[in-house]
Parts: sequence; C-alpha cells; structure tokens
Amino acid sequence: MAELFDTSNPLLTASDHKIIAFFTNHPQLAPFLSISEVTETIGISNATLTRFAKKTGFANYKELKQAWLTQQRISPSEKLEKRRQEASPFESANALIQREIQHLNETAAHLQGESFQQAARAITQKKQVFVFSKGATKALGDLLYFRLNRFGIAIQHLYSNGSEIFETLAHITNQDVLILFGFGKIPKETRVILAYAKEHHITTLLFSDQLYYESHEPTLHHFYVSRGLPDTYHSLTTAIALIDAFIVEVSHLAPEAYQEKLQQLHTLKEQYKKEIPR
Repeated sequence: MAELFDTSNPLLTASDHKIIAFFTNHPQLAPFLSISEVTETIGISNATLTRFAKKTGFANYKELKQAWLTQQRISPSEKLEKRRQEASPFESANALIQREIQHLNETAAHLQGESFQQAARAITQKKQVFVFSKGATKALGDLLYFRLNRFGIAIQHLYSNGSEIFETLAHITNQDVLILFGFGKIPKETRVILAYAKEHHITTLLFSDQLYYESHEPTLHHFYVSRGLPDTYHSLTTAIALIDAFIVEVSHLAPEAYQEKLQQLHTLKEQYKKEIPR
C-alpha cells in the first residue's frame, strides 16, 4: 500500500484520499471495477480518478489497477505458508471449511436465476459445447466433460497451449457454446477466445472471481465465483459446487433423454464387467 500510494504527498486532494481509502477498504473488489463504477461509488468524476492515476505515476487508471493487483499477488507456496502459520492444523482446517461455506454463500447471493437458466438451456440446445480450462481449472473442465458427456451432450476441450487454441477455435460457430474459466488474472488465451466469441456472437459461459466483468454482450453469461482475497489459499470448492448446480439444472431440461443415456452406460458396464470390473 505505502509503495503504491504515498498518503503523505501534500499534493493529494480530499478526493484523492477518498480513492486511496476505497482501494484500501476494498482490496479485492476495487481493481475489477471500471473507472465509472469506482467514481460513481465514491462520488467523484472520471477525470478526477484519471488525474489521480497520473499523479501517482501511472499513464491511466488501467495501469493503476494492474499495479494494485501485482502488488497483492503472491505465490501459491506463500499463501499456504501464511495459512499454516495462522493456526494449528485442526484450527486451520476448520477455518478453511468455514471460509469455503462463506464463499459458497457469496457465490449463491450473486447468482442470477434468469442467466443461469439461459446458460443451462444453451448447453442442451446448441450443437456442441467447447470447454477451455488451463492450469488448476483443468480439473473443472474435466469435471464438466465427464458429467455432460454422460448425458450424450457433444462436448470437446480446446487445446490450451498458446496458438494451438486456433486449431479448434476456427471451427466454433454461433451454433455452439463456449465455457471458459478466468480466475485471478484472466489468461491471454481466454481473452482471445472471448474476443472471438464476441465477434461471432457465440454463446459463452465465463466463470471468474471478478465480481464485475465489463461486458454487455447478450451472448455472454458471467458467473461470479467467490474465492477470497488475493493473498489467501484458493480452493476449487465453490467452482465445483456451481458446476454441479449447472449439471443438475441441465438434467432437468431433458430428463427422459438423459436418463436413457445413463441407462445405456449402465448396461454397457454390466455387459463387460468381467473384463473391466467396476
């Protein structure tokens, strides 16, 4: 905080101190808000915030936000070590579970029913589902693939290594649906895919830990996943729960057809259970 904002600077105005206070009191939320959302919240003009950014050494508000995120970002090992030092093993485990409950409640509170149902319908009505997941979120992509594939829904992974995404992306049309994950700093591949989806009007589901995502695209369904402050250990508990909620919603849309697919799977396993025990 002291490295980014020098509160002793005599050139800072009352409005400047409001800005500093807002970032200090909302360390996780502030960097994910647009300039208009911040200024409307604290009651200043966009020009005032832009001047503050330049006054503190940045070209614009966007650079200020990025610097704030970078300052807060620490490595996964540091997060685990911080959590380990906070309490005993049992207390730490119990606190972690209680924190996940809080994150689940926060996620549920921001879930919009209409968008949730529209996204579930898109999964069942579109020609094919494409999933892009990278790093830790690969587990989430695999879970989606496993669950939806059981229903007979055509689902495919996008290649996740740099330019290889274009090998699959080139074949995706507005008859398909995209499912993406963007936790922390949204991967550059995800940003490219989002831009492509916007250009071609492709229905997209984006799961992210950004409470506010700057997009007004009618084909984009953004779902907030609460994961805690940037310097805490992040689990996938809340994201998995939200995915499971989608699977249940999807199953309600065509129960007979999906039940038939599950029965076919069960019959096949029974047929070959001697060769491949269950």
